Amino acid sequence: MSTFFSDLKYACRSLGKQPFYACMVVGILAVGIAGTATVFSLFNGIFLRPLPVPHQERVVSLHEMDPALGKRHEPVYARYHAWRKHSKAFECMAFSTAWVGNLSRDGVAKRVGIRLASHEMFDVLGICPVLGRCFTAEEDRPDGPKVVLLSLSLWKRTFGQDPAILGRKVCLDDDPSYTVIGILPDDTFPDHKDIWCPLRADPDTGHGGLGAMAIGLLRRGVTIEQARDDLTRIQKGWAQQHPDKQVSRVVKIAPLRESYLSAVRQVRFALSVVFVLAGLVLLIACCNVTSTMLARGASRNKEIALRVTLGATKGRIVQQVLAESFILSLAGGGLGMLLAHYALRVLLIPLAGVIPAWMCFTLDVRSLLFVSAIITATALMSGLLPALYAASAQQLYGLMQALGAHMTTSLARRRALNTVVVIQVALALTLLAGAGLIVRTFLNVQDTDPGFRTAGILTYHVPLSIGSYIDEHKRHAFWERLDDEVRALPGVHHAALINHAPMSIPAIKKFQVEGKSDTSAEQDPHVLVRRITLDYFRTMGIPLLAGRGFTVQDNQRGSERTVVVDKTFAEVFWPHDDPIDKRIRQQGSEDWIRVIGIVEDVKQLSLEQSPQPGIYLPRMTDAAFGMNGMIQTSGDPMSLVPMIRATVGSIDSGVPVENIQTMSERVDESMSGRRLALWLYGIPAAIATALALTGIYGVTSYAVSRRTQEIGIRMALGASATGVLKTVVGQGLRLVLIGVGIGLAGAFALGRVLGSVQHMLHNVNPTDPVTLGGALLLLLGSALVACYIPARRAARIDPMEALRYE
Repeated sequence: MSTFFSDLKYACRSLGKQPFYACMVVGILAVGIAGTATVFSLFNGIFLRPLPVPHQERVVSLHEMDPALGKRHEPVYARYHAWRKHSKAFECMAFSTAWVGNLSRDGVAKRVGIRLASHEMFDVLGICPVLGRCFTAEEDRPDGPKVVLLSLSLWKRTFGQDPAILGRKVCLDDDPSYTVIGILPDDTFPDHKDIWCPLRADPDTGHGGLGAMAIGLLRRGVTIEQARDDLTRIQKGWAQQHPDKQVSRVVKIAPLRESYLSAVRQVRFALSVVFVLAGLVLLIACCNVTSTMLARGASRNKEIALRVTLGATKGRIVQQVLAESFILSLAGGGLGMLLAHYALRVLLIPLAGVIPAWMCFTLDVRSLLFVSAIITATALMSGLLPALYAASAQQLYGLMQALGAHMTTSLARRRALNTVVVIQVALALTLLAGAGLIVRTFLNVQDTDPGFRTAGILTYHVPLSIGSYIDEHKRHAFWERLDDEVRALPGVHHAALINHAPMSIPAIKKFQVEGKSDTSAEQDPHVLVRRITLDYFRTMGIPLLAGRGFTVQDNQRGSERTVVVDKTFAEVFWPHDDPIDKRIRQQGSEDWIRVIGIVEDVKQLSLEQSPQPGIYLPRMTDAAFGMNGMIQTSGDPMSLVPMIRATVGSIDSGVPVENIQTMSERVDESMSGRRLALWLYGIPAAIATALALTGIYGVTSYAVSRRTQEIGIRMALGASATGVLKTVVGQGLRLVLIGVGIGLAGAFALGRVLGSVQHMLHNVNPTDPVTLGGALLLLLGSALVACYIPARRAARIDPMEALRYE
């Protein structure tokens, strides 16, 4: 051990005498280590860290499974209530759903996320308020008092972090009788909500909603199988007590962490691919350092030979070289962790609204162990080959012969250097081709025609409070007045309302066509359903292909129900007939709807959406609680924002206006996932290519420096500068071409992997020849430049100076 520390001290002194070399190697290793550390931090925070739930091993998620379809369902509240009441396997159970509402204060309303939870939720998840208290069982009854808990961030930004907020009333959905009883931290599981309210569910009427979730805390010693048997017994008893309700579902229980990991399975696979890419970049960095250390080893021939003559063993020589590699890797690891810290902060910026606050990406013991393992592996990968070569018997014999004399590079060392360069080129081409597929996908998606106008369109969302607008006629009156007043604003050419704006998920239902049997209708595809006001098609520039659009008559109560279908709907349901005046109805409904027009397809869900049948219904067929406004103007769309707010405020000051943005921004926002993928895959490819080119340049430059005498003799004997240039460039490109041949196989393999990731590639073949050809030409062109620079230097060597070179 003392000799190893002595070697470390000697390595530090030796590297201190060559600061440029040391800084270069540390920088190369830092870039490679930073990439793997960044991706591991994401992977660790999402998949490896325990959930922020005490007794995690006993917390389970509760579901129902349809055995016939193999589809999982959230339990209805009535059966959950029976489980909670009669189960002996659980300490407690909890049920919750997600909701949205309007919070009003000082005449200003804002949209807030709400979690409706049973009072046991805090016990199961171990949530403790930072101020005040949680719900009680008395407050969780259907007729219980109206109380709320605020999130810490809402408390800070809306109420100025005033501790006197406890006991005060707040106005939620135009109901001013809600009392604040506590403040919750923002990092609550499973997600962040601005407000928590008691569920107050009635087991006789049931309870459902967006994001319904049932969880339970097992009693100590109870297994999941025992708990499942217990709930199955209760389920059968409930079915016997309610013969009018068909219950074909079976109970499904899974550990909470297993359910969470299942929900993010696709993210895990995609992130694993990125992790492999970052690992390849680190491997290229190690190859680069290996070639640099091999080249430096040739310049240390005399030093090593002298150590051998003084009695140094092979093991001691290997230890000395590895000590130097370890010092460089340790410094590179420290700098890499610093780079990873800032890289992670940059990556998390676009993910701020996606990743829940409870996910933590700070440095922990697992991260330190990973980086330590990476530093050790890096030291071995980059230093083992130079160390073994320096201590080889043949090499030592040559060194003994070389004392006091200059040597050209041995054949074995040149082969080792060449092999390292070939590996670098092969890996670089593999990553470059993969990044090319991602770039092609991004450009394809970006150039997709959405089917509607984007320039000069302002979009906004207006949500109504359930309390004030429970009356359907009142909702109809609000939307009609808003539509009329917005269209009358100065600068507005066209304006309309739609319940689901483009680049969002609409209602999805199944429809039957008149004359088609119910049995075959079961095989009909899902249909996108949107409700619009009369001027929507003109506002959005959606072409009418046949028939007509909606009129005032279509929007009146008592008139015949009408519908406008898109081109794909017409082709799917009437491939050989004219759809106009045909009739359709929603499955389970008795009301027929007449088709009056056909419009062009639009990208409703995203720019990557494949053609899917869709229909448009007039707004009066459904009085929604929320609508999205679309305004076309020739000027700056954002200049209309004050007038829009004033218009909504004049109708009802308690209704907020949210999500105000141009349609161009909305479409660009839908590309955020693609943009993130471009960075995650493109940056490793760019770094890998740069490192490979650096390796090509370094090896070629080193070869030129070691062959200075030889080149001088050749030129003195009549070799031309052009001939020397071609020879040196040819030798470098020969290595590149070998690496390219191997890299093409890797590129094909990586393309297949990317193609297997759902939605990763869009309209791009995993083995796209244009992408592979582009990556190949880019790498070959860059490699040619990397070879040309030292080759040109070789061609300018003065023969007389070269002959005197030592």
